[in-house]
Amino acid sequence: GGGLKRSLAEFATPKAASLVLAVCASEAVYMLSLYQAFASISPVYVTAIKRGGGVLMSSVLGMLLFGETMAGRGFPIAVVVFGVVLLCL
Repeated sequence: GGGLKRSLAEFATPKAASLVLAVCASEAVYMLSLYQAFASISPVYVTAIKRGGGVLMSSVLGMLLFGETMAGRGFPIAVVVFGVVLLCL
């Protein structure tokens, strides 16, 4: 009972509700873009770009937002990006 109701009530606050709506909107844009990419080009390329781009973006965002260092990560990330570029040529 009451624990679930109390937990769900936290999402009814304006701040939490706006964050949930923002996440839903960004997820919708992501999925529509992904499906459009699958319809336009080979799913193999889309998947490679998505995975390689995800590694690159998470590394850059970790460095910018959380102050992480690139020590020991530069070469593996460069290899992933290089592989994605080779696949797309």
